[in-house]
Formats: sequence, structure tokens, C-alpha cells
Amino acid sequence: MSSLEERVQALEQEHTELKQKIELHTLAIGGLVNKATLEAINEKNDKIFKALTDHDKFTNLQLAELREKVEVELEGKIVGMQTEMRQRFAEQDSKIASLDSKVDSLDSKVNSLDSKVNSLQSTQTEQMALLQQILARLPEKP
Repeated sequence: MSSLEERVQALEQEHTELKQKIELHTLAIGGLVNKATLEAINEKNDKIFKALTDHDKFTNLQLAELREKVEVELEGKIVGMQTEMRQRFAEQDSKIASLDSKVDSLDSKVNSLDSKVNSLQSTQTEQMALLQQILARLPEKP
């Protein structure tokens, strides 16, 4: 039989071994709990990430639709404004052409008036010359 000291020493050694085993079990259980917690967190994060990805896709789709709508509206407005400007230019061109023809007509009328004035002036000059000839032929005061 072993002595009491040997038995106490064996019990202390067994107690130390059991203590180490308990610590290892505690660490293992903690690791499992942490692993389960991490997996749960990862699942939640995956769900959040999926929701964010879906929201991003939805937002991008809406933005693309809005961009297309705005581009179509702007292109329509630009085409409308270009057409309106062309029409206004055409109107201005026709007004300018009309004014040009009126100016040409006025120029020809002025030229006609100038020739008439010149004709009248030459007629007046001729008449003055005739009058002077007539006056020269008249006797001086009777």
C-alpha cells in the first residue's frame, strides 16, 4: 500500500490533470460557442449584404429608368427648340427678303424720281432760257 503522502500526491496530480482537462473543455466549449456565434453573425451579415445588394440593384434600375426618361425628354425639347429656331430663322429670312425687295423697289422709285427731277430741272432750265429769250425780245418799257 502506498503511503498517505503518495496518495495525496497522486490525488493532487489527478486534480491538476482534471483541472487542465476542465480548462481545455472550457476553451473547446468557448470556441464552439464563439464559432456558433460567428456563424450566426456571418449569416446575419450575409443577409444584410444580400439586402444591400438587392437595394443597390433596385436603385440602379430606377436611376437608369429616370436617366433614360430625362434624356428622352431633353432630346425632345432640344429637337423642338431646334425646329422652332429653324422656323424663326426661315421667317426672318423671308422678312429680310421681303425688305430687300421693298428696298430695291424704293431704290428704283428713287431713281425714277431722280430722273423725273432731272427731267423737270432740264425742262425748267429750257423754260427759263425761253423766258429769257422772250424777255429779251420784248421792248423795254413803253
